[in-house]
Amino acid sequence: FILSAGADPMAEVMKFAGEEGMLQKLEALSLGQGQGERAKEKVLEGKQKGLWIMLQNCHLYSDWMPSLQRIVEGYSSEELRGSINKAFRLWLTC
Repeated sequence: FILSAGADPMAEVMKFAGEEGMLQKLEALSLGQGQGERAKEKVLEGKQKGLWIMLQNCHLYSDWMPSLQRIVEGYSSEELRGSINKAFRLWLTC
C-alpha cells in the first residue's frame, strides 16, 4: 500500500487483515524514543508466531531504522529463513 500524506494506513491494513483472516493476529506499536527494544521483541515474536506487526510513526524514531534494517536483512540468511513463520508480515508507516 502507498498512501498520501495525512492518510491513516491502519484502517486499510486492518481491513486487509480481516479479509485475510489475520485481524486477531495484527499488532501495532507506535514508535518513538526508547521503543527500539520493544519493537525488536515484537518483530521477533511476529516472526515466530506468524503475526502481522505494524510499526507506526517510523519517522519519529529514525535513529533506530538502521537497527531494524539489520534485523530484517538477517532474515535472508539461509539458516534463519526456515525459522520465519510463513504468515509473518511487517508493516511500516511514517
